[in-house]
Amino acid sequence: MSILNFLALYAAQLALSLPLNSPLLESYDYIVVGGGPAGLTVANRLSEDPHVNVLLLEAGPADSGELNIALPGMIGHEIGSRYDWNLSTTAQTSLNGAVRTVPQGRGLGGGTLINGMLWNRGGVGDYDAWVQLGNEGWSWEDLLPYFIKSETFTPVTSEELALQLSIEADLNVHGFDGPVQVSFPHYMWNSSAILFDALNELGVPTAYDPNTGQVAGASFLPLNLHPDMQTRSTARTAYYDPITARPNLWVSTGQYVTQVIFDGKQSNLNAVVGQPEDSTSHGQGLSPDTSKSIYGGGALPISFQNPAIAQAPPVKRRYSSPLWLWVTRLLKRRQQRSGPPLPARDTPGSRAVGVEFASNSLSPRQTVAASREVILAAGALHSPKLLMLSGVGPAAELERLGLPVHLDLPGVGSNLQDHGQVWCWYPYHNPDYANPTMLTANETYADDAWSDYWANRTGPLTSSAIDGVAFPSLPLIVNGSTRIADMAAAQSPEQYLPGDTDPTVLAGFARQLPLLVDALSDHSRAGYEIINANDGALTVGNMRPLSRGTVTLNSSEPFDPPIIDPRYGSNPVDGQLLVAATRFNERLLNTDALSQLEPEQMLPPAGSTDAELLTYISTKMQTEYHLAGTCAMLPQELGGVVSPELLVYGTSNLRVVDSSIMPLLPAAHLQAVVYGVAEKASNTMAWSSKDAC
Repeated sequence: MSILNFLALYAAQLALSLPLNSPLLESYDYIVVGGGPAGLTVANRLSEDPHVNVLLLEAGPADSGELNIALPGMIGHEIGSRYDWNLSTTAQTSLNGAVRTVPQGRGLGGGTLINGMLWNRGGVGDYDAWVQLGNEGWSWEDLLPYFIKSETFTPVTSEELALQLSIEADLNVHGFDGPVQVSFPHYMWNSSAILFDALNELGVPTAYDPNTGQVAGASFLPLNLHPDMQTRSTARTAYYDPITARPNLWVSTGQYVTQVIFDGKQSNLNAVVGQPEDSTSHGQGLSPDTSKSIYGGGALPISFQNPAIAQAPPVKRRYSSPLWLWVTRLLKRRQQRSGPPLPARDTPGSRAVGVEFASNSLSPRQTVAASREVILAAGALHSPKLLMLSGVGPAAELERLGLPVHLDLPGVGSNLQDHGQVWCWYPYHNPDYANPTMLTANETYADDAWSDYWANRTGPLTSSAIDGVAFPSLPLIVNGSTRIADMAAAQSPEQYLPGDTDPTVLAGFARQLPLLVDALSDHSRAGYEIINANDGALTVGNMRPLSRGTVTLNSSEPFDPPIIDPRYGSNPVDGQLLVAATRFNERLLNTDALSQLEPEQMLPPAGSTDAELLTYISTKMQTEYHLAGTCAMLPQELGGVVSPELLVYGTSNLRVVDSSIMPLLPAAHLQAVVYGVAEKASNTMAWSSKDAC
């Protein structure tokens, strides 16, 4: 590095260290769209190279370490808040026409701000299935180094507790110097161990460490949790806060990307591009201040919790000091020399040259250029939406809305999958066992819990309501019956898909179907999940959904929400699997172990017929917050949208990196998977950049 470059970087750090929402340059090497776990991972890893400039644009605000986010015991309180996109599905035909809410994280940290914090990766067979669908390099063994790279794992410190809750970490599959803190709470609900005994009584084994890739059993899952502070480790606290001093990483919140701009292509005519001199930041949030944070480091000032401040309109900010102007000129000069555009792969393809963005639907559109790559990390609902707004997607759908068609990719927005879940309620009546509802129903208990937390970071507020879970195989719970798997195997691929499904998307599902049958038939693979809330709720979630949905556009207006149609329950195999799961719950209630908790079968009611259970399921089925598959990593002839390098087909430098690329859902909660995918993608991009230089 030259003396001039060194002085520029040093001056930048002294002057401002690029605080959140610093003024933007006209052009960057990389632009990342979306500040969730995928986007922040990619931005962090790309900016490790001091010779490139990286911009991340996030539509939501930066959080300020609110207790509802930080404390595991407050999980769920921010759903429906400003950190949630507050989206809903269309009327679901198979759910009696009901509309379901679809919580999705909106803010710097994305879903890691509001999710359930459970940390698991899925099974070996889940990723081997990705390979069988045409994705070499995406097996369990290929992904494991990136799972490891993402985490700093802290085992349970109490041997007694580890024995009681059947926790036995395999240190060979964990990382110890990664960004995300992964650990166990200082308090664990005593009913979980009894549930494990009940599961063992019925033959469900214990998966002592489910992150080995062997998940078909009962497990006490770790959380994305700081082991000392007992606070949530979000994508922001993990991947952004420690590197805010990097002079080559710009992060701007409150910025909604409206389209990707392609070289020589017509833009979405709904866009009104602002002038370059107007391209100042309209972000929400402040730069990290560790002094007042509940996180104990790397959180935003606690004063930002003031509702009057939090709801204030965005303010334009310009820095015009001579030092800042000098730094900007040097950084721009350095950027111009930072590296050549990446060469095209195989065929030249369309080239993304930048993005357009705005802070809201009434503000002027602004543009910023990308000299190397644009990376979409906006999630399974917004990444396909953004592609379609940019002219990439099903041609007929784009033409219907008057959008230019740059690339006809029928798979964009198709293949939507979710782990549909059904709440089952068997309240425990044994008063000797505390449960999470006491935090709101028992004032004395709640006061003691807060005292324990503030005094020494212990007590029930350090624990999620959901800790012990199970991922039984389907053959185990149906006593070896093959009826449900046979039902799936007998289907024709088009039988339960919409009649207008594109032939390539249909071909893709035809390739998925036998892999799903294999998973449903395998004693060693998870068929569904039992989600234990420690109060008598034993929710069942389908890990092998056959129903497929879509994400489409409401209009060509970027700020309109997408049309979300998961088509929950449209494939009858999903309902039959959940009937079997609720029947197994009934067997659990009658075990010697679980009877200690004195459960009462309330919902679904005791004595229900299978038909009545199906009716109950159609009434209660909802999202498990694991939406995926809408920009699938599949061959293009199978409805794929991205290659195994996560490049959008027909483009040379546009990638998608988030849960939308998953061709099949793994049997897991998705945050750990998304981090691993993003770490792997970042490594691919870094090598591509080196090859180009």
